[in-house]
Amino acid sequence: MNIISICLSTHRLETLPFSARFMHVHDVIALEEPAHPEFSHVLDGTTAIDEHLPELDIEYPLFVRRQYRMLRSLHRSGKEILQVEPYLDQLLALQWFLADGNTPQDLVPNTEQHAIYLAERTATGRLIDYYRATRTADFNHILQTMNDFAKADAARFILRDTMRAKALAKLLQPGKKIYVEAGSIHLHLIRHLSRILPSSWQLRIYSIDRQILEKLGHHNGMLFSPGDQLTIAYLRAEQVAKERWQLFCARAFIYAKLIGKEEELQSDSRYPHTQNEFDTIRLVNNLSLQQCYDFFQDTRLLTADKAARLILDRTSDHCSSLRVQAGRCS
Repeated sequence: MNIISICLSTHRLETLPFSARFMHVHDVIALEEPAHPEFSHVLDGTTAIDEHLPELDIEYPLFVRRQYRMLRSLHRSGKEILQVEPYLDQLLALQWFLADGNTPQDLVPNTEQHAIYLAERTATGRLIDYYRATRTADFNHILQTMNDFAKADAARFILRDTMRAKALAKLLQPGKKIYVEAGSIHLHLIRHLSRILPSSWQLRIYSIDRQILEKLGHHNGMLFSPGDQLTIAYLRAEQVAKERWQLFCARAFIYAKLIGKEEELQSDSRYPHTQNEFDTIRLVNNLSLQQCYDFFQDTRLLTADKAARLILDRTSDHCSSLRVQAGRCS
């Protein structure tokens, strides 16, 4: 049986032991990152990992450092490890193209690079609109700009995942099991790859987030934040009613004030990020639009720590994993 496995997870330290077990039983590992000319030297040890990391634009350096150590071991055992993310490859090429003095008008219409430019221009513009809106007291306008960004972000995900699915289909090697690293929200990757995969190949889906939740005793849980839920609705081309997207956006706004943002959280849990995300999602999913508005009014001039403390003190669900993050709550 020819097998390609998509392993959905977040870039958190606690997920690495799970992904390592999946990687070990596959022959080819396709990472969710743009190609780098030094990557092969990092794998064989010619280039030190700590020397390589400053060249990367990464949000979670501790995760990447530990993952690369793990990948070195897998490489030594004979695994073929590839960086497969054509959207990001072309985005980097586009940035160099514009940096060399070219203009968007120099891009060839109806090409992938032109499509990437349009997707990035739209998403970035709407994100800037959202950031500007958050400086005001107009909660409805904040929600509108957040919803506009979610639509643009979904369109960008669809283009990115379509391109990646096509690239992955070109890597298929009969008799070799392929592991695909993917963030949990890349659901269109699954959908599109299933459409173009030859009938001789079986597509398997694994969710590390769900496995960790089950170990924590949350057998019916999920780790999609309100903002992710809205983006997923647009990924599925759903028509989202105003009352629904307003509630998603309002809850997402409060979620962002509560969620632990440190790469290493202070917690007694074996899986601190998963527990923190689960508790935060559960808390905000119980808030009404009016409650979110009230919290917005009461916290918009407060620091992040004080805002989080106020919200947690006023909610009935005082989850311990939320109240210890970075000393936020006593």
